[in-house]
Amino acid sequence: MDDLYRLLASYDPSDVPMHWFYAVWVEGTPVEEAVALLKGDPASGVPDRFEGCWGWVDEDDEGALLAGPIGDWTLLIGDWRPTEEDALVTLTRGGGRAFAVSWNEDGTSFLKYAAGGQVVTAFDLFSPAERHGADPAALDPFMDGLRFDIDDAEPAESFTSALTVIGRVTGRRLDREWLDAPHTTYSIPRPAAIAP
Repeated sequence: MDDLYRLLASYDPSDVPMHWFYAVWVEGTPVEEAVALLKGDPASGVPDRFEGCWGWVDEDDEGALLAGPIGDWTLLIGDWRPTEEDALVTLTRGGGRAFAVSWNEDGTSFLKYAAGGQVVTAFDLFSPAERHGADPAALDPFMDGLRFDIDDAEPAESFTSALTVIGRVTGRRLDREWLDAPHTTYSIPRPAAIAP
């Protein structure tokens, strides 16, 4: 079961598709407010689509976030900075929940869940038994039938499982309709500026 991974990969024109992916879902926070919480500039927004976001990630300098509403949540796709735990704490400090999913060519892959200004649970997609957070088992009811562990599943299936968990909690699965819809890209600052 790797349909969501394959869907995302179909937009990546590189020779090695989906060698990185970083995304954050934030509950009940409008797009520009979420961007501002990440120290981004809401006035920097320019129209964009998911297919246009490949190749603009600069991990050493300014980055960018493609952002748009997805149900009652805001979805932000960009580089690694907004998926860090400090950023998730910042995004949920006023209440609400947030998810982050990340993977890259170095083998770093995580699903993180935060609520009320704290990390609830976080784990490596390939080693889901090793978790940390205030309630490491919080997502268990949403993981039924999904496979993560690298001994039981291919990486693409683990990635799809993580995205499926998020869709089950948020009530809206990431799909082609969202990926093809017009959204907005915003500038975000150097890494040190994002931490709370």
